[in-house]
Parts: sequence; C-alpha cells; structure tokens
Amino acid sequence: MYKVIYDTIASTQNEIINFDRYKKVLNNNNLYVQSLEQEKGTGRGKKKWISPKGNIYLTINQKLKANVALKNNFYICYLIHKFFKRTHDIDLEYKWPNDLFYQNKKIVGVVVKSTILGNNSYLKTGIGININNTPLIESTSLSSILKKKSSIIELSNKIIDYIEYNLSKEISNQIIVRYLNKYMLKNFKLNHPTFGKNIVEIINVNEDFSLNIKIEDEIKKIFFGELV
Repeated sequence: MYKVIYDTIASTQNEIINFDRYKKVLNNNNLYVQSLEQEKGTGRGKKKWISPKGNIYLTINQKLKANVALKNNFYICYLIHKFFKRTHDIDLEYKWPNDLFYQNKKIVGVVVKSTILGNNSYLKTGIGININNTPLIESTSLSSILKKKSSIIELSNKIIDYIEYNLSKEISNQIIVRYLNKYMLKNFKLNHPTFGKNIVEIINVNEDFSLNIKIEDEIKKIFFGELV
C-alpha cells in the first residue's frame, strides 16, 4: 500500500503521475491519495463535493479484474459502514448505490471513475466523509453526532488500514447485499433516463447490485439512475 497526502489539491481523483507509471504502481499496490482540502472536489455526475478543511477526502486507486469492478464499489461502501458501526457504535443508513446517511442526512459520499484496459479495470474510488464540518444544510458530520471533534489524520489512517486489510478478503455478493439492504433508505424519488423523475417504491438491492423498484404497480430492475 502507498499513501500520498496533500494539504490542498484540486481533487484526489486527479491523476498525479503519468498513466504508464500509475499502472506499474497498481500492479502490486493500492495507492491512497488524500487531501486535507479540495479546490474542485468531485461528486456524482456533474455535481461538486464541497471540500473545506476538517473532513476526509480520499481516493483509493486499484487495479482489478474488470468483472469485479462493480462489486468493489459496493464493498467499499459496506466497509465504511461497518467501520463506523464497530468503532463508534453508529448505525448509518444506506442510499443506493453508494452513499451513507445518518438520520436522513448525508455523511459519506462515494464516487467511482474507471479505465478499462482489456480484462483489467483501473479504479479511482473517491470517498468524502464529513468529520468536523457540515458543508450543506442537508448533510451532517461525525462531530455533530458525537458532540466532539476528531483528528483527521488519526481517523483517516484507521479507515485506510481497515479498508486495506479487508480489500484482500473474499466476500460474497450475498453478504454485502444482505447487509446493505438491512440499512437501506427508501424515501427518494428516482431520476432515470427511461423512467423519468417519478416517485417510486424502492424494494431492495439484488445480488448483481441492481435495484428493484416498483413503478405503476410493476417491479422494475435498474442498474443505474439517481435517487434524489
């Protein structure tokens, strides 16, 4: 494992070395890029992740087989959820596909960019965790929950160690999905290119990580889309 930490950077998902050298690093190691502040944090789609100092902004760079890249996205979300449950006794809520909330307010966002080359996928999994700051009214932070501040470096090192240790483990889709369904939030509207912007009933996540929804009394299965 390699870790690079900045005081300020445009975005932890930006490439910081040339791609050929980047690929060589990822042949044998995961690369963690963290910044105490981001000038142009990346959110889902075209959204920005507001990134003042006091929170965790981290990108995990990995080389994986292309056929397991999708699972990795959900697995990292699962691991972050389990980390806070074990270390702080906090039951976060899960929003498909990869956000975590606390009492209906967002605290963790995960966004993935990937480059597919043959059978391999080079993944950049960006993670934003509100620790000591709450950038938006509709979000919350760990300090708001615990009523005390946390050390960013100390906590981020623990999170990275926990993720890195578990990334090498084999775990079934069924275990991940069962766990995430237990904590899944369901009160959202769907924004989807086929089904439009509609109020839908969210049913459950499937073992292929698609989402079952009910719309106009029919069960539909979607692999992408935004819950708003």
